[in-house]
Amino acid sequence: MNYLKYLFIILAVTAQAQNYSYGLEEKKPKTVQEEIEPVSENLPEREIFIVPSDFNWSVIPNELQNTIWEIEHNFDLKGQTVVLPKNVLIRFKGGILQNGELRGDNTEIETSDKSQIFADLELAGTFKSEYLKPYWFGAIMDGIRDDRLELVETLKQATSIKAKVLIEYDIFLDLETTGNKSIFLDNNSWLEGKNSPNIIINNLFSPAFFIALTKDVTIKNLTFLYDQSYEANFGWNEKIHSTNTVFLANYLTENHNLKFESSTPITKSPISWRSVIFMDAPEDVLLENVTIKAKGSKANQFIQWAIKLKEEYKPNQVIIAKNRGETKTPKNIELKNVTLDGVIMGIQGIVSDFKSSGLQSYRYSDVQDANGNSIGGSGTGGQYWMHPPHLIYLNSDDSPILESKNIIINNTTDYGIYVGSEKVRGSHGYCHSLKLVDNITNAKVSNYKSYRRDGLWDLGNLTNSEFKNIYSESTSEIFDDSWKFQAARFLGELNNCLFQNITVKDVSETSQIFPWDVTHGNQVIMDNVQIYVNDLNTTEDGPFGIYGSNNQVINSGLHISKHSSSNEHLGVIAIDTETRLKGYNNRYEITVKGWRKLTDYFVSGKCIKLIIQDKSNPNINSNYGKVIDETNNYISEVLNGKRTDYWSQSESTKILDKNGVLLNTKIPNSFSVTSVKLVKGSSNDLNKSWNLIADSSDGEVLIAEIPPGRMELNKNLDLGPFKLNQGVYLKSNKMNTSSGNINISIQLKRIVAN
Repeated sequence: MNYLKYLFIILAVTAQAQNYSYGLEEKKPKTVQEEIEPVSENLPEREIFIVPSDFNWSVIPNELQNTIWEIEHNFDLKGQTVVLPKNVLIRFKGGILQNGELRGDNTEIETSDKSQIFADLELAGTFKSEYLKPYWFGAIMDGIRDDRLELVETLKQATSIKAKVLIEYDIFLDLETTGNKSIFLDNNSWLEGKNSPNIIINNLFSPAFFIALTKDVTIKNLTFLYDQSYEANFGWNEKIHSTNTVFLANYLTENHNLKFESSTPITKSPISWRSVIFMDAPEDVLLENVTIKAKGSKANQFIQWAIKLKEEYKPNQVIIAKNRGETKTPKNIELKNVTLDGVIMGIQGIVSDFKSSGLQSYRYSDVQDANGNSIGGSGTGGQYWMHPPHLIYLNSDDSPILESKNIIINNTTDYGIYVGSEKVRGSHGYCHSLKLVDNITNAKVSNYKSYRRDGLWDLGNLTNSEFKNIYSESTSEIFDDSWKFQAARFLGELNNCLFQNITVKDVSETSQIFPWDVTHGNQVIMDNVQIYVNDLNTTEDGPFGIYGSNNQVINSGLHISKHSSSNEHLGVIAIDTETRLKGYNNRYEITVKGWRKLTDYFVSGKCIKLIIQDKSNPNINSNYGKVIDETNNYISEVLNGKRTDYWSQSESTKILDKNGVLLNTKIPNSFSVTSVKLVKGSSNDLNKSWNLIADSSDGEVLIAEIPPGRMELNKNLDLGPFKLNQGVYLKSNKMNTSSGNINISIQLKRIVAN
């Protein structure tokens, strides 16, 4: 029944089409399925009009509205503007429209293959079709032939009719020539992929794409595949910089009414011209499910710069030398599920209202040649012509007025797959994952994971910012420890900032510096910051310390697998002189695991130093500090200007004769005994008495006794403080013939002068 129904529709539509004043072309026999698919599934009620080869495009009757036009021939419009009737669907079956303007009125376009359908044709009016496709404008889309001009044309026509550009196959864009092949994305540009296509690019000294002072640009479901290599001994020269600057200036003049008299657009690093996407102060840009990937496997085949964010003059101005004019930054830039793979500098520049969610980075490196030399760049352009690269690097970009603000970075994973020479650029920088500096306000970073060997971040001059749920593994031993390149480095003041649920691990065999840096600022909270090292061999205090006031480091810890530091009087809190003298409302609560063993009387030199203020500080009662050494059961606490140490020692032993046994427990001078717990290990010892004795050159002092008939003793004491170091003995009134031990726990306390 369906077959007869569709056949009837076809015959009826064909008969009705004969009534038009234009003759119908003879059609080749087609199957019912070929004939009915587009009509029955899309618009079964429309009539089909087969456009004849001698069709008069200048006179189109209104009766052709609400119909399907099938085009099988090439038509030269001879420069005329063709105004289509309402609600026409144009179905191309081998024909091309060229040399004119086609003005739609709720018009749809339909094709069944990759054939070209437009040539030198302007689209205008309204079109119902959501997408335009580059092969409609002549693109081959085989990933080999250059389709740059065809893509530019597709983008132009799509923005004209408010359509999107759909990329369904690999497309190669030859962009290598400096300063004249970059593609500008205009207002409302929409570039979207389907079936995982690659846009293959080879730009070197100019951007692949400019988004300059435009609004509402979307790029989604695409991979930019970089097929190029660079020379590490050539960074830039004035000709390259000037050519790109003029190229951008011409575009801004023609499209945004920016006139330059003895002046130029704002220029930044000449290396940033190498970007894949150069955002020159656009607004409302979305990159979603976009991958920027290097095809090559070596570091000298990597993308030198993925995304540049730059300040620019506002439109509709005349910029005269020494007259800066009003400027703006990129705004409302969103990256959703963006992937970088084989990238040196990731995302860098100045921006307002930036949001990144789901960013992933795989391979990375620093600039170098094919043999791993010239790290950071050399030769033309100067030594280290490449800026120290990062995955995300947001700053003021040397703007004298504007700053980055309102930054949201969520769910980032930097896998840190380093490619290239193991060398680093010495003291001239490093490739930390995240860098946020230069007076950034309102930055929020959460669920950020970094496995870069170079480290986690550089942060400085931040206000009203949060960093939550951060994880990092890095390798400090790739750097000279004198450079102080901490994995989590602080380069400037922090104000009203929160660091919460953060884990930073140095996976080096030996850590000469802590992977977490001290910082300065006010109203900074570090809550649950956990620092891990293997063999710690440092000479300085740390890793915690905030210079300033109203700061907290709480619920945080240092985890040490092996403590090899031989320096005495080391602390886990580092405070500068100014804060000691004047700081107020500061609080530290830190737990340490793996600190070196306290095995002798020289506790003061080997225990964890705790100094958070000077006794002359007028705010002395407002500061609090507590450090718990879990390995040694040693606690230091500063409360109301007074430091008190608590040391709990426990052991188990046997007494083999009446002279007793010397315990491992020590009572250093200045300590008091505050409590004792003794437990007999066997019921056979019930008839014995046990005495715990402190002994020094001043004689013996009875600490506690378990009389016969009792199995244990718990006793609070106020014994001491002792002026001399005390050995501790356990004695019994009878020989010990049982198999049970005596278990001893002793609590010590001392008050330490500032």
